[in-house]
Amino acid sequence: MSNLNIAVYAEGCMYPDTAIQPINDVVSQLQQSGFTTLITSLFHIGRNYSISPPQIMGDIYFNDKLVISEGSYVGDQSWPSIINSIPGGSITQVCASIGGGGVMDYQTIQKIYEDNGNSFSGTNLERNFEVFRSTFPAISIIDLDNEDNYDKTSLVAFCQMLIGIGFDITFCPYQSWDQQFWDSCLASLNASNPGAVKWWNLQCYDGGNGNDPQDWANNIKRYIPGFDTDGFILAGDWINDSPSGVESLMQSFKNESCVGGGFIWTLDSIIQQYPGDPLSGMKAYVNAISSGLSIS
Repeated sequence: MSNLNIAVYAEGCMYPDTAIQPINDVVSQLQQSGFTTLITSLFHIGRNYSISPPQIMGDIYFNDKLVISEGSYVGDQSWPSIINSIPGGSITQVCASIGGGGVMDYQTIQKIYEDNGNSFSGTNLERNFEVFRSTFPAISIIDLDNEDNYDKTSLVAFCQMLIGIGFDITFCPYQSWDQQFWDSCLASLNASNPGAVKWWNLQCYDGGNGNDPQDWANNIKRYIPGFDTDGFILAGDWINDSPSGVESLMQSFKNESCVGGGFIWTLDSIIQQYPGDPLSGMKAYVNAISSGLSIS
């Protein structure tokens, strides 16, 4: 396979207050690493229920740091310029991932949508994502790591709102029994905004252990006849596996035309495991993905 998309999710190591090492060093290492996509994670949606103290509905957090509130950027003042400097070297695109495990982001998104008459128009959430897009022009894709609420109507509407603001979309599914949900959402968006969903980041580790990208691609084709799944799925692994373990997993997918690359969870863990030379760790995992997916 050529032109692989090799992505990495990055959490606190990408924010000044929580960085493991100077972020400018991380950016430089990323640009030399061979990773092509950085996925900043995880962003969360503020809520005024089931949390103390209550937050403002629709505000945007990066992990536990409030970054956009009521239409204004309120995060670390150096962060936008750092994030916007990331594209370069091997990095060609930057994404922002919303959700993850043990959160209520997509329940909150549904609540905002329904409380506003089944619309995001004029909401704090819409205004904040407009500010997000202008503050971080380097972030062109929103990744949906929805693990808490499978409501198709609000999720599709949320994607359509983001697309209208200027973002593309990726999905990050993991549970095999949720395939119909993701297929249905893709079908709706493919009809309303063809091409806006760029790819899927399929978790093939932890709760997604045993996932086979080809199975997911076959289901997409059954749900959306004629949909081109070639290169549409990135197979994901985590840092609990060594580079050789990642390479072995990728080798099991190398003959599947739907696989367009792979991703690693997370950059933070790579930096922690290779404290003396984080760049060598990044390159080791990039090489594991590219070698595993190469066809000799």
